[in-house]
Amino acid sequence: MPFLDRGFTVPRLFGGVVAVRQMHGARMNVEGLPAKDDLAAWLSPEVAVLTRPNASPVPARQLSVPRIRRIRRSVRELGDLVPFWRPLMELPMRYHLLEQGDTSLSASTYLWPQQILLGDAAFDNSQALDELLVHEMCHQWLYLIEELWPFDVSNARRVALPSGTPNRAPREVIGAAHVAATTIRMYQALNIHDGPRVDYFTSYGRGCLELLDQLDEDLTPAGRIIAGHLKEAL
Repeated sequence: MPFLDRGFTVPRLFGGVVAVRQMHGARMNVEGLPAKDDLAAWLSPEVAVLTRPNASPVPARQLSVPRIRRIRRSVRELGDLVPFWRPLMELPMRYHLLEQGDTSLSASTYLWPQQILLGDAAFDNSQALDELLVHEMCHQWLYLIEELWPFDVSNARRVALPSGTPNRAPREVIGAAHVAATTIRMYQALNIHDGPRVDYFTSYGRGCLELLDQLDEDLTPAGRIIAGHLKEAL
């Protein structure tokens, strides 16, 4: 699993993602796509969106230069904090500011790949920004895996997350558990092994696992494998 296992093989996943994007690009008759051997271009946010069936951009504002610099510094420092995270944090991304009036701290969606949206409150302090960047990068890496293997069936039941957020598919419960496990790893790397944030994510992650036990029939084989691995991580 990305962020949790040192043995996670980024190049192997990238190879599969490029193959899937090339297939979708051909089926959708998308014009102006890169040459097939230009693998870096196929991993760009622009090509990710062009080749995502039913892509749906999220309304957003442009980030200021100082905030972009803060994001880049945080991304770099997180890669330094956990060295095997470095290639994960360096996934090509586009960052945006959530629309005025949106009270969310951050957001991302499978239908707008390699795009992260941050709220104004994300920049209140460095800890908040670090947490939210880890959170959204976790989602982005699971979205890459989902380009190859869906985690839940098409008619899967929807549930409320332990936080109370309603109407979430099993794949999103998996994503929430993955965020919890990874954020705990971040704090452990900072030599923080207990306290309010670690306790919160431990409880939240285990609550997600309890939901996944109830949703086993709604998971694909890939979803069950990942859910099982998250049980070991939490």
